[in-house]
Amino acid sequence: MAYEYGPLSRPLKETLAALQEGLTQEYRLEFLLTHRRSARRSRRLRRIRGWIRETDHLVVQIDRVARQTIPRIEQETGHTFRGPDGVARILMDPSTKRLFSGVLAGFPEEALPVPAVDLALLGNLSDDARALGLIADVTLRLKVLSGLHVPREDVAALCDRWRLHESRITLRGNPRRAAGTSAREKETLARAVLGLIYIEGGTEALGRAAPLLACNQER
Repeated sequence: MAYEYGPLSRPLKETLAALQEGLTQEYRLEFLLTHRRSARRSRRLRRIRGWIRETDHLVVQIDRVARQTIPRIEQETGHTFRGPDGVARILMDPSTKRLFSGVLAGFPEEALPVPAVDLALLGNLSDDARALGLIADVTLRLKVLSGLHVPREDVAALCDRWRLHESRITLRGNPRRAAGTSAREKETLARAVLGLIYIEGGTEALGRAAPLLACNQER
């Protein structure tokens, strides 16, 4: 079944909490009902237990983004985000798609812990950064900087300044690689945040953040 992009049916943390609760209930049910466990059943229980741990790991990281990363950006840009979900979606690492696609494939649709459409959307969250980055690029050039081009390195410097890559939301087996991150990856994250600021606050809000690019050029 194909699903389109769009908003989740409820906030990100609530969706993950529901996913974790549903997986935990399924694990307990299958564990209690299995008196003589086959190798196949044991593998499934290990897989569900792994999904529970990974979901909890994501929630912990989202909380960290809300406590540390978002206030850092808000203080420098003067923009107050509507909630933590926008920035958290930007910081969702592509590796997280494995978790959500695994859960989606691991249950009949009627037995899924959360709606199938939400799982599909969760798996596509890592694409948000590219889409928002394109919005920021066009808006900066046409509406804010009057056609001026900002070098990739200067936009990427915002990523370092806000510690975006260190704040990436990953699976447990995918540690962040701040030292080896390319300027392109950093630019994508920083532009995505600028794009989110524009979506939420308009040209005026993006204009207030634009001087930070000039600061990077001077450093």
